[in-house]
Amino acid sequence: MAVLGRYFDRSDCARSPALQMHVALRARLSATAMLLVCVLAGPALAGGDRELGEYLSSECVTCHQISGRFDGIPSIVGRDEPELIAALTEYRDKVRDNPVMRAIAAKFNDEEIAALASYFGSIEKQQIERTADRSGDIR
Repeated sequence: MAVLGRYFDRSDCARSPALQMHVALRARLSATAMLLVCVLAGPALAGGDRELGEYLSSECVTCHQISGRFDGIPSIVGRDEPELIAALTEYRDKVRDNPVMRAIAAKFNDEEIAALASYFGSIEKQQIERTADRSGDIR
């Protein structure tokens, strides 16, 4: 981009479909590399601060049910930490296309994303469902 800036007006470059495709491809490759690192490193990258994750989770559980039930919005309870880290990172980096998740994930840094993944990854669906009464309310 710096080389292009020497010869062309940057506003022209920003409108170029080829450049836009290059930027999108680069973002996807970056996200793919991050996912690969998460999968290969696994537990080494996982292990964020669960207490911080629980503290930060209030906005998440507004839509994603803490019971683990699926009512149109995917459950994040009990999911693998590397998978959650990769998903939130991709939303934050605008690789995945969901305006709500992009806005929420943009608020979190890497440490906070790891903390959220650690918290939600540590919750077992069965344990939570045992504490639900018949109406579905958590006690």
